[in-house]
Amino acid sequence: MNTLSDYTKGKYLTIGIPYFWLLLFFVLPFVIVLKISFSTSAIAIPPYEAMYQYVDETLRIILNIGNYLLLLDDSMYYQAYFNSLKMAFFSTLGCLLIGYPMAYAIARAPSSMQAVLLLLVMLPSWTSFFNSSLCMDGLTQ
Repeated sequence: MNTLSDYTKGKYLTIGIPYFWLLLFFVLPFVIVLKISFSTSAIAIPPYEAMYQYVDETLRIILNIGNYLLLLDDSMYYQAYFNSLKMAFFSTLGCLLIGYPMAYAIARAPSSMQAVLLLLVMLPSWTSFFNSSLCMDGLTQ
């Protein structure tokens, strides 16, 4: 017989596994890149200097904001950022202009045709996945 504690353990386990996955493959690499962005570059392995020093019972934290000041000084970064935002806006707009009428047409189609129309929408992504799988299969052999 399941008790409430078994239910809550299962609930936390079900929620915890995706959060652990997110932490491992998104947050941890993000923190590593953030750490590298505040450190000074060096020709070494790893290619950056330590962000802290502990000498004579004193902890010294060294943050290099020069990388971020370079972003503010150089107009090339402004232009690249603006171009990225412009591309994202027009891509989103194009997807909305194509997607909403298509979804409306599928919703208003006879129920016998809805599955076929939905399949026609999903088929291009399946072929892309299939081609990628074939390429990976060819590379591994």
